[in-house]
Amino acid sequence: MPTAGFIIPVVLSFVFGYLFTPLVRGMAVRWKICEKPNGRTSRDIAHIGGVAIIGAILIALIPVFVLFLPYDPVQRAFLPVLIGSGFFTFLLGIIDDLRSLHYLYKLFFQIAVSIFISAGGIALLDHFGIVHLSLLAALIAFACGALWMLAVTTSFNLIDGIDGLASGLALIASVAFAVAGLLFDQPLVAALALVVFGAVLAFLRYNFPPAQIFMGDSGSLFLGLIFGLMTMLLLVPGKAILYRMAGCIFVLSIPLIDTTLAFMRRLLTNHPVFEADLKHLHHILLYRFESVRKVDIFMWCLSIVFGLLGVLTMMGNILAFVLAVVAQLAVFVLALHGMVHFALPRDKVEDILGRSGITASRFAPRRE
Repeated sequence: MPTAGFIIPVVLSFVFGYLFTPLVRGMAVRWKICEKPNGRTSRDIAHIGGVAIIGAILIALIPVFVLFLPYDPVQRAFLPVLIGSGFFTFLLGIIDDLRSLHYLYKLFFQIAVSIFISAGGIALLDHFGIVHLSLLAALIAFACGALWMLAVTTSFNLIDGIDGLASGLALIASVAFAVAGLLFDQPLVAALALVVFGAVLAFLRYNFPPAQIFMGDSGSLFLGLIFGLMTMLLLVPGKAILYRMAGCIFVLSIPLIDTTLAFMRRLLTNHPVFEADLKHLHHILLYRFESVRKVDIFMWCLSIVFGLLGVLTMMGNILAFVLAVVAQLAVFVLALHGMVHFALPRDKVEDILGRSGITASRFAPRRE
């Protein structure tokens, strides 16, 4: 794939993201679909920024598929899955952004999309002769693929809790996957990652704290979908699968750890597993640092470390694998201890959140 095949889509996704984001924000303000001020902040924050991100990504992908990528069997299998799952994921996200779906409905549709991706992907790969699996192997691959897609989309959705955090994590993950795609001669992965990089970089200009717009569920679910698909594409060649699987997990460590912590903590403290609260990893750090920017920078730095270790692990570096596992365990144990033993008066919590520019409607408990 020529160099222009990577540069042009990145530039296009950045330019369209930079143009679409303020346009979407203006439309949201005009149509009154914003997070409303509560007296502690005067900001009108649009929460449908995912529309701008998705629009920029899809427009930039057109020249990638038409002009630069060879139309090989992997692409033929990938396109229907991307189009179908992308449409339903965006539809689910935008409905939740506008109507705030009950968590059971949302979970049902996320499971349905994950099953569609896994079953459809395996069927198409087998149809085009890319992989040949026995029935048992196909069933195992299907189950693992569906669970993985559900985990990644859910994790990216839940990590979008403060200004700029999910955008920055997506930026770092896209760089890691772009490097992996280039190293392993998988231009489709590299192109997807670079297009996501351009769109998210433009969006971060408006999402950096204090944010002017949020990506919402439409954006976070779609980004989770894209990252999940990229990780599955990295496994398609069937080379060094265990290393590549571990590396992908390390690259996405922060959202995956946060989601695991949320469910573990609620089980240990006898709270409803699916009931949203204010004790995600980024919330705990916010109460300590009392600055959204400091939390963002801290978690971005962690993500950069895990991203680097993830890429090295994909290359078969045992030391990187060991260091990543140890770092993950350390983060998980320390964070879980801090969450379980967390104690801060409600008024102090609201004061910190209010001074951080988070409106009451945004941090009010809501079922996930």
